Amino acid sequence: MNKIGIIGDADSVIGFKAFGLDAFSCRTGEEASEILHNIIKDDYGIIFITETFYKEIEEDIDKYEDLMIPAIVSIPGRDGSQG
Repeated sequence: MNKIGIIGDADSVIGFKAFGLDAFSCRTGEEASEILHNIIKDDYGIIFITETFYKEIEEDIDKYEDLMIPAIVSIPGRDGSQG
């Protein structure tokens, strides 16, 4: 069974643990990229990334564009949608 993970700042991802998601907090785009590369190898079907970090590591995300799994989805962070 595939897992669901979320990458973002601590305040944005902490609440998702209550719903059973694996939450990975980071402070920089480099940390977010490293987390993405590490969990992409694991059994994740969906990886949510807060918009701030999604924009910072978009080139890394594009490397996995051709994979069926996992789906990598941008979501608003604690400050709301950026557009």
